[in-house]
Amino acid sequence: MSTYVVLARRWRPRSFSTLVGQENVTQALKNAMLGGRIPHAFLFTGIRGVGKTTLARLLSMCLNCETGVTSEPCGTCGSCKEIIAGIHPDVMELDAGSRTKVEQMRELLDLVVYAPSSSRYKVFILDEVHMLSKSSFNALLKTLEEPPSHVKFIFATTESRKIPATIISRCQRYDLKRVSQVALIAHMSTILTAEKVEFEESALEVVAHSAEGSVRDALSLLDQAISHGDGGVRLAQVTELLGLSNREECLELLGNILNGQGREVLISIGVFYNAGTEPEALINDLLDMLHQGVRMQITGVGEEGGNMDSMANQLHEKSSEVSQEHLQMVYQMLLRGSKDLSVAENRQQALEMLLLRVTFLKPVPDLGKLIKMVNQSGVGTSASSGFSAVAATGFGAVAASPVAVPVAAPQLGLDQGFVTKPITSWHQLISSAKKSAPELAMKLEQQVACLDFYNGGDADPPRMVLQLVNDCFGPADQVRQRVSAFLKSIGISGEGVVVQPASDAIRPETIGEETARIKSEELKKLVEQTKEHPIVRDLSARFQVEILDVEPVDDRSVQ
Repeated sequence: MSTYVVLARRWRPRSFSTLVGQENVTQALKNAMLGGRIPHAFLFTGIRGVGKTTLARLLSMCLNCETGVTSEPCGTCGSCKEIIAGIHPDVMELDAGSRTKVEQMRELLDLVVYAPSSSRYKVFILDEVHMLSKSSFNALLKTLEEPPSHVKFIFATTESRKIPATIISRCQRYDLKRVSQVALIAHMSTILTAEKVEFEESALEVVAHSAEGSVRDALSLLDQAISHGDGGVRLAQVTELLGLSNREECLELLGNILNGQGREVLISIGVFYNAGTEPEALINDLLDMLHQGVRMQITGVGEEGGNMDSMANQLHEKSSEVSQEHLQMVYQMLLRGSKDLSVAENRQQALEMLLLRVTFLKPVPDLGKLIKMVNQSGVGTSASSGFSAVAATGFGAVAASPVAVPVAAPQLGLDQGFVTKPITSWHQLISSAKKSAPELAMKLEQQVACLDFYNGGDADPPRMVLQLVNDCFGPADQVRQRVSAFLKSIGISGEGVVVQPASDAIRPETIGEETARIKSEELKKLVEQTKEHPIVRDLSARFQVEILDVEPVDDRSVQ
């Protein structure tokens, strides 16, 4: 009686071109072989079942193939066959998890000095290298940095963060990616067609989803599915095998939850219970559908552009009827509630209470539609009187778009025009300086207070007494000279300028301090007016909204 070989072993890649989903890594290795730039140590990282050990064996075949160092090993010579069978004397594949002691590492390193017995290179493959002890890593350091020319090290690991940086820096690192669901489905279809096994595309989608990007996991599940389905791979048998929920029934359950139909939700839960569906699996399927629904609201396509067109369309129809905010809230409650299932004494009871809780969750309003409705109501359309608000509801803080509300715009009381002469006030002098001497104007605005200003009219030049706020502007005499020079540049005598040094005496506000105070006072008034506005008060009463912040907006931000 022949021994059955599982699909994952029987379909193990024998060349770089047949490795699934790792084109970036295989291309780099091919180029290294063709260009003769072969490092002495390789490090392959990635999740389980994506091809780390397979790559290590392929690399050994490339290095020791009897046809020469090549990127396409023949697979038929004695050396290639021995490596495939795992009996090559110069290719040692070791499990680092069972050789963690430093004494075992030293025994291994003692073999490094000996030349290969029958091949070009002596290759050491250490799988799960992160499990070596600290002492073993230290023993490996020097040899790994400068090994003999006939030695190559190949390390594989699922947890590169546990490997010391000193080891990683001595290796050429290659990160293997998760294999996409589309690539997994195509790979399984090819295998089942070659194996002459009947299958349903939807069943392969479920297997690929459960494999989470691992080719080995996908083929192991496929082996089970073939046995469970009596030689075929069908959706019903795969769903039963994995203890998953029926996706159509799960989609119907999600629709009942989003529509607030509690009685129908309880009936659906009973159906899943009788079918033997695990509560955790049902919650995970609901979370997955909510995630896809939110993605489709944003992008309009299914996850990874999958082939579930009919299901995706139904999901898109159900999710598009509900606001983005409500979908996010349902997802969050299911995610948190799923943790309680593991500690509940009666998991079915906990499942019912959790799903009923999200079913009767008060819908979170679509803020975009709500604001559009408010703007279309014809109340307050002046762009200059708009505000943007951050609202806090019972479900968390939500940022709202600009809303037009009739409130008074802040008046800063500072002349915005450019006046050359006559200069009739301190504000006017700074406004004039902003045009021709902006740096001087900024310093006068922030660091100089005006104690007295006398406008002499057309006959006499203006006289002013100024005081420095601090010494950052420079000495008082230097400031006086700069102000006088500016006045002369616009045709006014600067003889009447007096500047006093900074002191602790009480002084008037600078223009900058005055502007900041006026803005603060106007903003407080704006907040109060916003809170008392009829529309905002109505929203607060209906949706438990609290205004956290209000900011004036310019004309461009209100459409």
